Amino acid sequence: KTSAKLPHHERLAMIGNRLKEIIKKWKPTALATEKLFFSGNQKTAMLVAEARGVILYTGSSLGLQIFEYTPNEVKIAVTGYGRSEKKQIIDMVKKLIKIDSKTKGDDEFDAIAIGLTHFAIYR
Repeated sequence: KTSAKLPHHERLAMIGNRLKEIIKKWKPTALATEKLFFSGNQKTAMLVAEARGVILYTGSSLGLQIFEYTPNEVKIAVTGYGRSEKKQIIDMVKKLIKIDSKTKGDDEFDAIAIGLTHFAIYR
């Protein structure tokens, strides 16, 4: 999370720097992310795309393999149904793995679901 009060470029730098720290600490070999799908606000889509670009660049520059999954691929991998609602995904994630009680946000569950999707596809 970054503060909405900060300029966007500072928030992007924070995301990149924090991701570098995480990669150096945990030494993953791959980075899985969701492909963007927006049908609404173009301004929000651009801001998210820029953050996603920082994430993809950081992972790639540190030698990680990059994998991207569509929202439907994530839903199918986690719930078995491509039109699952957010609550169904969250409920299934909780059934599939032990979740820390601090995990509350939709974004956190989305990230876990994307990770589970990658494990399901690439084991």
